[in-house]
Amino acid sequence: MQPLSFNATVPALVWIVSGLVVLVAKVGFFAKSASIFWEYVGGLMILFGLVRLFAGLFRGSKNTKPGVWSRFL
Repeated sequence: MQPLSFNATVPALVWIVSGLVVLVAKVGFFAKSASIFWEYVGGLMILFGLVRLFAGLFRGSKNTKPGVWSRFL
């Protein structure tokens, strides 16, 4: 695994934090709303952020050695 680049880390963390904000807003402010749509949106935002974070971890920084997968491809 390579060190994470700044360009891979920040957008992934923005997706994760935004997903958490959506979930907290849904539960805290709109608890009486019957729409489960926002829970799915928040969960998918968190999932997308985690995928981007792990992809950045395996791909590594562009300034470092090639990532883990480049040895196999």
